[in-house]
Amino acid sequence: MDIAVIGAGATGLTAGFELTKRGHSVTVYEKSEGPLGGLASNQTIAGAQIDKFYHHIFTSDADMISLIDETGLSRDLMWKDARNGIFSGGRVHPFTSPTDLLRYRGLSLPGRVRTGLAVLRAKGCRDYRGLEDVSARDWLSANAGRESYDKLWRPLLDSKFGEDADSVGGVWIWNKFKLRGSTRRGVDAESLGYLRGGFGALYDRLAELIEQGGGRVVRSEAGDISKDAGGGLSLAHGGGRERYERILFTGSPHELCQAADLPPEYALRARSVRYKANICLTLITARRLSDYYWVTVAERGAPFVLFIEHSNLFPDPAFGVRGFIFLSRYLDASDPLFAADERYIADVFFSYLGGMFPEFTRGEIAQYEVRRARWAQPVVGLRHSERLLPLGTPLEGLYIASMSQIYPEDRGQNYAVALGRRAAALIGG
Repeated sequence: MDIAVIGAGATGLTAGFELTKRGHSVTVYEKSEGPLGGLASNQTIAGAQIDKFYHHIFTSDADMISLIDETGLSRDLMWKDARNGIFSGGRVHPFTSPTDLLRYRGLSLPGRVRTGLAVLRAKGCRDYRGLEDVSARDWLSANAGRESYDKLWRPLLDSKFGEDADSVGGVWIWNKFKLRGSTRRGVDAESLGYLRGGFGALYDRLAELIEQGGGRVVRSEAGDISKDAGGGLSLAHGGGRERYERILFTGSPHELCQAADLPPEYALRARSVRYKANICLTLITARRLSDYYWVTVAERGAPFVLFIEHSNLFPDPAFGVRGFIFLSRYLDASDPLFAADERYIADVFFSYLGGMFPEFTRGEIAQYEVRRARWAQPVVGLRHSERLLPLGTPLEGLYIASMSQIYPEDRGQNYAVALGRRAAALIGG
């Protein structure tokens, strides 16, 4: 079959690779002129290849690990034990292990114990369906206690989801607890994986394999999908219009509704899932600011929710003693900050960073980049399963595989790869 895949992110390239292996004629369209991989693409900074947005994988990410093996990149997969922290009460506290939780002074001792028991309870839950009618707020308040919710979890939910924080489902927080518990090496160590040269190397390799298998990767914006007179699908792109027997769309459902004429009731359902946008500032400093890899910022009103000093876990010789840092903020696309000037965003972020690390000065900044993603995080609300779109659409031959269809897990490279494989199996047999 002649099959088009729209979007050269993790899902699109995985699906294209799988369909090519099945003998189909595949064309992958990518509107960006930059590196392949979507949110997992690379950037070149200070002579090093590294992700535009922060990424790592877990030891339980079987689909991602098997794809790395299959593409011949397993020699470049590194595993390291991470040291994580939480910024609360004006300082960074260790927050990697159960021992760290028990020593955490941001909560009373009963609050710490209840929080630990809540995490264990979530990790022991095998059936998420009982959590679909419970919000993360209510589940955390009932199980971890009101003190823990107010001082720890509420600032995090507010920073991640803003005005949607109270509507986030309990399934979302359950998955976070379950996932972090699955990647531990012993009690106190959390092993995380990273691909030498950035995960973009994997997506470049998938594109190579697609082309070696007779497929194409075309740099062109594709849209305007419709039925043609012969019963196939007509697809417009920058180079004209082509006919396909099947089309897989891997952008957001909102974007699909703009690209194809779909029934109103389907379009209403497709647009029912809200998305958060993301601002990610990458920063090179003259020295490393901490000895932590991942610091969660649990302070209400903070301009970013994550401080990730990538060079502490996966150092690149190109950086030497310098620090490479990600600062991440989720927000509504309508928030003025999302469209703000890069220098303004940098000023806001750097000012707060100086409060986290008082010895940090702007004179230590060697380079920075501001990245933005419009469709970065679906808001997983109550009874999210009822809003899940099937892979097939009402337009025969047209399919969608987007991060909002990853459930009960949250978005991530491993699940994007699994979704691409599932879509390929459905479309190409």
